[in-house]
Amino acid sequence: MPTQPTDVALHKTAQERYLNYAMSVITSRALPDVRDGLKPVQRRILYAMYANLRLTHDAKYRKSAAIVGEVMGKYHPHGDQSIYDAMVRMAQSFSLRYPLVDGHGNFGSVDGDSAAAMRYTEARMMPLASELLDEIKKQTVAFRPNYDGTVQEPVVLPAQVPNLLINGATGIAVGMATNIPPHNLGEVVDALIAMIDRPEITIDEMVGAIVKGPDFPTGGVLLNDEEELREIYHNGSGTLITRAQWEIERDGARRYIVVTSIPYYVNKATLIEKIAEHIIQEKLPQVVDVRDESTNDVRVVMELKRGADADVAMAYLFKHTPLEDRFHVNLTCLVPSENPDVAQPARVDLKMMLRYFLDFRMEVVTRRIRFELEQLLRRIHILEGFETIFGDLDEAIRLIRASEGKADAAQKLMAHFGIDAEQTEAILETKLYRLAKLEIEMIRAELAEKRAQAAKLQGLLDDEGKRWAVIRGELVAIRGAYGDVRRTLVDAPVKELEYSEEAYIIAEQCWVMVSREGRIKRQKSYTDLSTIRVREGDQMGWVLPGSTRDTVIFFTNMGRGYTMRIDDVPATSGYGDPVQASFDFDDGERVVGVVTSDKRMLRTMAPDQPSLVGGEESEEGDVQMVAISRSGQSLRFSLESYTDPSTVKGRLFMRLDKGDEVVNVENCDGSELVALASRDGRGLMFQVREISHVKGPAKGVRAIALEGKDAVLDFTLCRERLDGLEVETNRGAREIIRATKAQYAPTSRGNKGKLIIQRGHLIRSHRPPVEIVLGDDDDGSGEEE
Repeated sequence: MPTQPTDVALHKTAQERYLNYAMSVITSRALPDVRDGLKPVQRRILYAMYANLRLTHDAKYRKSAAIVGEVMGKYHPHGDQSIYDAMVRMAQSFSLRYPLVDGHGNFGSVDGDSAAAMRYTEARMMPLASELLDEIKKQTVAFRPNYDGTVQEPVVLPAQVPNLLINGATGIAVGMATNIPPHNLGEVVDALIAMIDRPEITIDEMVGAIVKGPDFPTGGVLLNDEEELREIYHNGSGTLITRAQWEIERDGARRYIVVTSIPYYVNKATLIEKIAEHIIQEKLPQVVDVRDESTNDVRVVMELKRGADADVAMAYLFKHTPLEDRFHVNLTCLVPSENPDVAQPARVDLKMMLRYFLDFRMEVVTRRIRFELEQLLRRIHILEGFETIFGDLDEAIRLIRASEGKADAAQKLMAHFGIDAEQTEAILETKLYRLAKLEIEMIRAELAEKRAQAAKLQGLLDDEGKRWAVIRGELVAIRGAYGDVRRTLVDAPVKELEYSEEAYIIAEQCWVMVSREGRIKRQKSYTDLSTIRVREGDQMGWVLPGSTRDTVIFFTNMGRGYTMRIDDVPATSGYGDPVQASFDFDDGERVVGVVTSDKRMLRTMAPDQPSLVGGEESEEGDVQMVAISRSGQSLRFSLESYTDPSTVKGRLFMRLDKGDEVVNVENCDGSELVALASRDGRGLMFQVREISHVKGPAKGVRAIALEGKDAVLDFTLCRERLDGLEVETNRGAREIIRATKAQYAPTSRGNKGKLIIQRGHLIRSHRPPVEIVLGDDDDGSGEEE
């Protein structure tokens, strides 16, 4: 009868089933085993090719579809594409440092091209892959039932090579991941031999002297020093920085940068596209063209502009393209547990990884020797039966001839000579020519040889030191057969390249235009303010000169300054883009002041003019800005701290109380008068030098004494006799606060000022656009309108 459903707690069954799923992904899909360095799908592919299809390195190629079908049908109950992808990766020389599958056909490329369909490609094993499986028929590893219990599969392969370290691995499980870089086989084998000779050797002694570092299949240059590598190998995690190898080639007057290797896992076609984008967008003026001349070897050629500095170009490319890349090391893998059928995940260090492999090799070699000894003893047992018969061969022949049949002959031989059934069976199956004198001597010689071999194998089983010598000899043979030169440079001198953003910007004179609503753009020229396009209801606020290598600083009502390169300002004759698209403005934040770092438009403070008590003395030639807030606080600050490009959060220049905001920010030279108006209709003028100069963000000093709920409406700086601040009343009347009027004669900072109107209040100010007009000589003597 079917089982009746029972009630279970949802949280308990969900936890149990998710844990089962997680363990299945960890142990059966994503993580490699420390012993053979393979994930389950890779192990099953190689085992099916070796044991079922006999596709060793000297066999004929077989269709990939046949291999995938064999693996999927007997060992790996997952999608055929995932199996094929795993096999393809094992055949790619740019993915594995030492490929395990010999692919015939299109198996993809370093340009990101995918492999051809499995019905078109063929494959067989590489010679190195045989070293992972050659001992499997000698009972060296445990087997377990496959997913449906019809056949057996190995728990792990009896690898003779440290595959996990030489080929690395990448995988994402549940709650953990692995990312193991590949290494040079010769160096890893040398480290294993060193551990056999000196088990107490430390990681610090191995790294640098024996293991130089990772050795990626695509080459490149490793930038990490020995100390950083030791830390990575100690912790089992860290970051490797790799860089492409490059050189300069000349063809007459032309010079070329030639990239000869790229970092691991970098798509070459995508890399070239990114380089081309930077060239097209004129972000890399030193390079005029890039092309791919690669064949079997990487060769990316970039043509340099005449007189351009190659180091400057490469510094930019290393920063903005994958020509310099990072590899995040995570030495997580499956290690043996108490259950021989299931391994457990662990993060290991370099020595632990080598130790696990050596211990596994000891186990495999011991089991192999024991198997070979058992086979020898069985043969010796048979030969000893022949030796007994040969002592009285005539009697044996007589007994056989006198018997009624094979069974009767066997009984008589066992009774007369004292041999067992197995020996008797071998004797009765012997052909008559083997009874010749020469053949008898050959059997006796074989017996002596087998006894000597058995004694040698027993000596190995009795002496662990001799077994370590066998392992050491096999490792030396592996190194001699498969060792090769290192591809990734680790101790090569690396030129320190200085990166400066200005070197990659084409210097062009232009005009930065900012509207009152904060839309920004740049144009190479304009004829008149009225010709500049603005959105309906908006108006132009600032038109400032500058070079594309200069920066533009936007000061906002929230007391923050935002800086960007003029080259990054959108070049358009349209309305421009909102400044908020380039920075992270708060709600209600808007631009109240703009300057560029172009020295032609900036005014500097006159020399030998100290600030008031409580502020910092300004230096000669210092460029300063004046800011006043709604609450009447004011300060002067140096522009120098704000000229470099900022983050999207900007930099604070004035500390404001809650509800307060900055009304205007202007550049000063110390000669100006401040013309200030409040909403309740008071006006005040005083020398700008009375405002204290501060080094960092501050609340500042009082500019005007406000009463009740009065607030500063606006201010401006007056340099000429008729300059002033034009304000409008709620009745529509306009008034200009300027020094030529007796009632606004300059006084001291901090007083109440004079009444502008007797009734009503001020609603707005009318400041004309800030337009810096340069002289014909562009010497910086400009005029501000």
